[in-house]
Amino acid sequence: MHLPMYNRVLFAAVSMSALAAFCGEPAKTVDAWKTAVDRSAAERANLAYTSNVVRCEWAGDNPRVAALMPANVAFNFAVVGDSNSASRVAKTLEETAEAIDPALRKSLEQHGLLNSTLQWLVRSCRPGVTNAATYLNANAHPAAFSEQDFNAATLKAAARSITGRGIALPVRVKVEYLDGAIPLSKAEPSVDYPDAMPEETFALPFGVGIVLRAPERQRKFRLSASTFPAPGMAAKYVWKATRGVVIRPWPMTLAEVPDRGFAEVTVDAASCGVRADVFVFAQMANGLYGPPSVVSIYNPPLAKRAYAKGKLQSISYLRESKDVLYDIGPIWAPREWRDDFALNGKGRIVSFTRTTPGSFEEEPFSAIGELVLSMSSSGIPLVTRKVEYFVSPETGALCYRPAGEEKKYRLGESPFRRSGE
Repeated sequence: MHLPMYNRVLFAAVSMSALAAFCGEPAKTVDAWKTAVDRSAAERANLAYTSNVVRCEWAGDNPRVAALMPANVAFNFAVVGDSNSASRVAKTLEETAEAIDPALRKSLEQHGLLNSTLQWLVRSCRPGVTNAATYLNANAHPAAFSEQDFNAATLKAAARSITGRGIALPVRVKVEYLDGAIPLSKAEPSVDYPDAMPEETFALPFGVGIVLRAPERQRKFRLSASTFPAPGMAAKYVWKATRGVVIRPWPMTLAEVPDRGFAEVTVDAASCGVRADVFVFAQMANGLYGPPSVVSIYNPPLAKRAYAKGKLQSISYLRESKDVLYDIGPIWAPREWRDDFALNGKGRIVSFTRTTPGSFEEEPFSAIGELVLSMSSSGIPLVTRKVEYFVSPETGALCYRPAGEEKKYRLGESPFRRSGE
């Protein structure tokens, strides 16, 4: 049966225009949250990190922001508190920098290490951090600090005590995507997932921000680390992660192992919560661990996934969520529909149907997101057409339209994709 798709796609676009109008102006945001979601803001923070520009940004007054910020920008100080807390903390950081021996500070500035040293001091002196084990715990490195984490007397005393032999270097981190990997690694917009935005928000030397958009439950990324400003200065590297992440050596090699700065990570979207973080620390010959660099994988709360026995059943795209405290417009265009997935006996996605509020019919799609123009009586796609997703310049809403020629499949030849492996 040939299905009249065009009218429904057009209707979806009109619905999204109405949705954008309904949503109105984006929520007000704060500087630290913007740095976490906006590529240009993150790039400015990264530049300041190695340019000896001491800065601190306000993350708002809600302590939940530390767990809900979309990406952990560990090269930028973010603080939760009242509206003046960031300026008070910035003053404390400046005083801490001034407490460093002048000759040592000059050397740190020459190598772009002043801010990483301040990050190291703050993280080492946080309440509850008493030894290497507590320092390396992922919970010791929140996306946003509280003002109580910046005790001026403690920090200045620590700053006065450090010497050139007692410096711990920061880590540069790099993410690689694997072609044809299982689980999926690299995912492309309008091809692997229904969106026009890339999954990678930023990939900077001291941090990477990734947004999970593809329907696969598990994702795989390969990471490598080196010390700054000169590689090869670490005695070893230590990797830590929040829940939903498994860390392994690179496969098929005896040299590319975590201790030497190589880690292959698998992220489980069903168990990582709003955000999964992978931390890497360099341990120096003197035994000290430097400040971490972080790869943060954001699992958007506005894409609500439902699973049954570990297999994806549906994704509902929402207008709002209590777990989105501020504007995520730079990484999320508003949309509102629901995708329900049909699985085969092995739990793999065969097709899915999309329901848009106000629409009178469901839209069938193939497992790889093509519009289904004709399908067999058993629900197998036979004739499809690619879909192009785009953000409307008028409304800011996500829309889609058919693109390219029709594609015909013989019965049983249409593609499938994994849902829970």
